[in-house]
Amino acid sequence: MKTRILFPLLLLLSILPPVVQAQDGETLVSETMCYACHQMAETSLGPPWQAIAARHAANRDVMMDVLAGKIIRGGGGNWGNVPMVPNQRVSEDQARIMAEWVLDQTP
Repeated sequence: MKTRILFPLLLLLSILPPVVQAQDGETLVSETMCYACHQMAETSLGPPWQAIAARHAANRDVMMDVLAGKIIRGGGGNWGNVPMVPNQRVSEDQARIMAEWVLDQTP
């Protein structure tokens, strides 16, 4: 019985457009709940924005696409054992805006 209800609901959710409509990095990061795992300067569940920006400052252009991909698909192994969960409700353009904002957060 639960499967009959769950499957159509999951199908509907997979075809809905992204919920997030903001177009600036800071707002996108806030609205997509990134602060649940990341902070500006303090290590939380995930690395701080400033540490990410500092690590990738030399390869900013390449890392923009890499980080955007991680925002959408998730990832793990680069900052410890806790994997980053995917955020598939964010478009590729929004993920690039978010990645650019993260890379701007140098200390």
